[in-house]
Amino acid sequence: MYGRRARLGVLLPSQIVAIEPEFGLVTPPGVSCHYHRFNFEAAGIDDQEVVARLKRAEEYVADAAALISHVRPAVVAMTGTGVSFIEGPGHDQVLIRKMMDRNGNIPATTTSTSVVAAFNKMGIRKVSIAMPYVEAVARAGVKFVEAGGVEVLDAKWLHMAGYKIAEMPAETAYQLAKEVDKPGSDAVFISCVNWHTFEIIDRLERELQKPVITSNQATIWNMLRMAGVNDRIKGYGRLLSDY
Repeated sequence: MYGRRARLGVLLPSQIVAIEPEFGLVTPPGVSCHYHRFNFEAAGIDDQEVVARLKRAEEYVADAAALISHVRPAVVAMTGTGVSFIEGPGHDQVLIRKMMDRNGNIPATTTSTSVVAAFNKMGIRKVSIAMPYVEAVARAGVKFVEAGGVEVLDAKWLHMAGYKIAEMPAETAYQLAKEVDKPGSDAVFISCVNWHTFEIIDRLERELQKPVITSNQATIWNMLRMAGVNDRIKGYGRLLSDY
């Protein structure tokens, strides 16, 4: 039976195309992912409008959480790193509460919450961050990470938004991660659920000799562990294979 071990409810911004294929690579046998989109579009617009649209996306999350509950998932995640950190530190917990209020109290998380959980699980206290975002969103992401007790040694971003991010090759993420890494970093974090990154995680970890955390990787890892699925999945970084 599909989902006999666990069903995962995934809420994703409507413009995101990287999550389903990447989650499909690492979903263990007996686990099924069920997706529901909520409204978000941010291509070809300036920093202020990108931020406004990220904030406005929150309006749709509670209704999406109510609908995804119909498949009786073990856990629900609101994906979209920027949506979950754009309002500042602690707002991910506000989103979680909104989801649980509408989904019958099913355990819930967000991408940003999952990244912090991964940092804590792996003992990461210093990090370098590679991001595709426009500057205002990138700086909000740095602030969120630092508020979680993790020092950001360096951060670089590409001034991109919307569907253009999904069109960039994973090799772009690979090069930016290598540029931003600092010897003192415990890990490199590649932020954004719409950036295809799974194919370069293992290669980066071998070359940098440290963990590489990505938004999609941390989200599916956290969802699986919250659902009681503890399979060790190789080929996509230490987080999934060792934790």
